[in-house]
Amino acid sequence: MESSMKSLSSDFNNYVKTFNLFLDRSTEHMCMQKFIDEKLPDIVASIGKEGSSSLNVLGVGSGSGKIDFEILGKIKSKHPGLSIRNEVVEPNPEQLSSYKEKSQGLNISFTWNQMSSEEFEKKTKESDEIKKFDFIHMIQMAVDGIHFGKYLDPVFLAVVFCLMSAKCLMTCE
Repeated sequence: MESSMKSLSSDFNNYVKTFNLFLDRSTEHMCMQKFIDEKLPDIVASIGKEGSSSLNVLGVGSGSGKIDFEILGKIKSKHPGLSIRNEVVEPNPEQLSSYKEKSQGLNISFTWNQMSSEEFEKKTKESDEIKKFDFIHMIQMAVDGIHFGKYLDPVFLAVVFCLMSAKCLMTCE
């Protein structure tokens, strides 16, 4: 017997409602904010290559951009002279639209990808262009980050995995 329940990944409105309910009842964003304020500045201070004029950032599952803006702010504060190119992967059209609206006037170059992480990975593999990122984050993503490893220096792979789970970040008490 087939289930009549829709998958959250295909029902964007229900996903947003469910996600907001989760946030209301969890300390995840509080833990994330603590990590962003206390740990992330030292991490982003070490990204980039000497002599480079820009930083390439990839946000996967960025939602409306709320956490991305926090991360981008920390990157800008540690690298004030560098331009930032931020590529966003987000399947939900409403969330992506909200992100685009909030990104106006930030002096950051954005590339928008309305697609799932799996679709982005497939598109990237099929492309002749090889993209390298200085920093990748996958906040609230339940994906196998290993696939993104070839686009990032290995030393930062641990950061990607830590950013995927609030429990990995720190204990929030």
